[in-house]
Amino acid sequence: MLNSFTINRNLVRDQLYEHLREQIGLGKMVPGNIVNTKQLMKDLNVSQTPLREAFLKLQADGFVTVLPQRGVKINVLTWKDIKEIYEIIGGLESRVIISVFNKIGPNRIEKMTKINEQMFSAGSTENYSKYYDLNIAFHNIHLELSDNVRIVELINKHRSILFHFAKRDYGRKWEKENYDEHLELIKLFEKGNANQAADFIRDVHLTLKPEYQALVDNK
Repeated sequence: MLNSFTINRNLVRDQLYEHLREQIGLGKMVPGNIVNTKQLMKDLNVSQTPLREAFLKLQADGFVTVLPQRGVKINVLTWKDIKEIYEIIGGLESRVIISVFNKIGPNRIEKMTKINEQMFSAGSTENYSKYYDLNIAFHNIHLELSDNVRIVELINKHRSILFHFAKRDYGRKWEKENYDEHLELIKLFEKGNANQAADFIRDVHLTLKPEYQALVDNK
């Protein structure tokens, strides 16, 4: 249940959307639970229309399921869901790499290297949000070169779902694998092999390994 507090009555849908999504990320809106929308309207001091619109947007983005006459259910992300999302992101991002590869110069490769080192130093166990932000920044170095706005929006949408629902910390072993795979990707960029880099990010880096299923199922 959310803590009660007052929000401006003129709060627009997008502001409510961001607030509710944050609550899901913080675990204050628990996956599998059904939200009492009438109570939520009182807690947030908002009217039905902007709240309904916010939930519809959350539903479109995969965070909730709107149940007529029952309320809103916070979605649960299963191992199968997470695996499928990784496959989607991997396929889309590999395509971006092919299309922007010639724009990835030494300066961007240097930025990737620095961010990768910062990620490994930070560690997801100590500060998951910082680790997540650095990981996003690493991938954005090549994603931001794309002129295909739709493909980048799809990638960001699915990454956001993983951030809010997936197991936050797979342990130091996973961090080391992530670090090593980033190094391998950087090497492929340096060698100038676009196809190998695209194949690697799709088939290796953005493929969820079976050994982590137990961590997801037991989160």
